[in-house]
Amino acid sequence: MARGRLGNSCRVSSMDEVIRVEDLRKTYLMGEYELEVLRGIDLAVKKGDTLSIMGPSGSGKSTLIQIMGCLDIPTSGKLYIDGVDTSTMNSDQLAAIRSKKIGFVFQFFYLIPTLSSQDNVELPMVFNGLSHEERHKKAYELLELVGLAERADHRPSELSGGERQRVAIARALANDPQIIFADEPTGNLDSKSGQEIVHLLMKLNTKGYTIIMVSHDFEIARHARRIIYVKDGLIEKTEVVK
Repeated sequence: MARGRLGNSCRVSSMDEVIRVEDLRKTYLMGEYELEVLRGIDLAVKKGDTLSIMGPSGSGKSTLIQIMGCLDIPTSGKLYIDGVDTSTMNSDQLAAIRSKKIGFVFQFFYLIPTLSSQDNVELPMVFNGLSHEERHKKAYELLELVGLAERADHRPSELSGGERQRVAIARALANDPQIIFADEPTGNLDSKSGQEIVHLLMKLNTKGYTIIMVSHDFEIARHARRIIYVKDGLIEKTEVVK
């Protein structure tokens, strides 16, 4: 059996943990200079939890979320997703993890401008082999879930910022992930729209999704049950909010 396949990976983390990182480190080579962005992070996230990550610019918080979401790989340390050690996985295997278990929401939406809301939401399902009818029905249901079904035929240019982010959230849910990573999901929105988006993310949490957010805004971050503060590549402190 090929090294690193899901069924053959070592399971060591607690059964109620969806993510565990152990001594996570990340160094980037900048010419002859080494930039150590993460310097030994230990963190566990339980299934169904809500977690906010805060810290100043350059603290390593976005790098941390990218590694936890299998968009990047650590220089050293361990990342477990659903108890599975991802450290021996190749790029295709990591892509499979992302496709099946993880959804992403970003600050700048990254919707395809020539596609309707519904088509944007359908797109991830194409790569998972769903039929056109299944994709169409599911995408509409997801737009209903985020309160945007009446805008299903509208392109991104015809939507407000808050509406675009709702479409992006619906797209993140397309393949039934366990975990939603939201990297500054309100950073490009006005305060009212930002509050609506974070309330939507917390509503999704009540449906069983694990929500992990990066935010620079405490008024947004405090909606999570727990906040970790990252500084200079380390967790400086943890705060239980509720």
